Amino acid sequence: MKENIIIQWINDKAIANGQVEELAANDKMTIFKAQGEDVLRSDLLKESHPTFLFISKGKLNFQINGDYIEIQAPAHIDFILIYPWKKIKTSKDFEGYFVTTEQSFFIKVSESIRSKFGGLIYQYAQKPFAPLNEETVQRIILGLHLLTAIIKQPEYHFRYEVIENMLRTLQLEIWNAVFEVYKNEVVDEQQLWSDILSHFVHLVRTNCRHHHEVKWYANQLCVSSDALSAKTRRVYDKSAGQIIDEYLIIEAKAYLQNPNQSIQNIAELLCFSDQASFCKFFKRCCGISPREFKKNTKTDHEVMKVKG
Repeated sequence: MKENIIIQWINDKAIANGQVEELAANDKMTIFKAQGEDVLRSDLLKESHPTFLFISKGKLNFQINGDYIEIQAPAHIDFILIYPWKKIKTSKDFEGYFVTTEQSFFIKVSESIRSKFGGLIYQYAQKPFAPLNEETVQRIILGLHLLTAIIKQPEYHFRYEVIENMLRTLQLEIWNAVFEVYKNEVVDEQQLWSDILSHFVHLVRTNCRHHHEVKWYANQLCVSSDALSAKTRRVYDKSAGQIIDEYLIIEAKAYLQNPNQSIQNIAELLCFSDQASFCKFFKRCCGISPREFKKNTKTDHEVMKVKG
């Protein structure tokens, strides 16, 4: 996990110049400190394990969704990557602490407290950064020091339990700061869900070949799978799973109409575990097998050719 994160987030030159220091790492979490100018990669920030950045000094500039953003320390940034980051710059006096967690571990920790801040999750995800006051900074630094110390003690009997609770505490600390930012803003729930559903449909259109599960989309949108399906049923009269299946069938039919694509190859392109799984899915949705659909398509083309 650790190697993957460093490759994705950190500029190679920063690693070579010693501007990045690993503070602690195990199979659940990695904490490292980055200092100096342009320590982050300047290309697109790619999705990876859940990560947050606590900026203790300096500033960070980047472009997101067409807007140029400057974050001054002290501040917190969540990498909730609904929109990609571009043109990333850190100042010469930049100092930041990265906390990266294994995906399933992060979800386990977050689900137990998600209801505390559910109404703000999607709104915050659009621009996931918040300024911090001095008291919050001191508590976060203390929490990071405790996490580092525990991770470095493999013989500590309750290591994972403490790490889990410390991460939960840090999240609540951060969300307390987020609530301060949004305390004077009224969240229009109807508009909020309209934005979420619009983005859900966009995600399905662009990702259905690779991601077939509702949970993946719900995680990207920072909502629960049940809530997402409940809203799609109310608005579209279909579950989230049915919408994913519909777009996946569109992709499948497009591939099947190509005489150069075999059914086995199509199953692989659409990320099914094997050809049998793809065939079962297609027949459940369409009432005929992929082979029958491909044969009918071929016949239709031959008829059109004769008529032409």
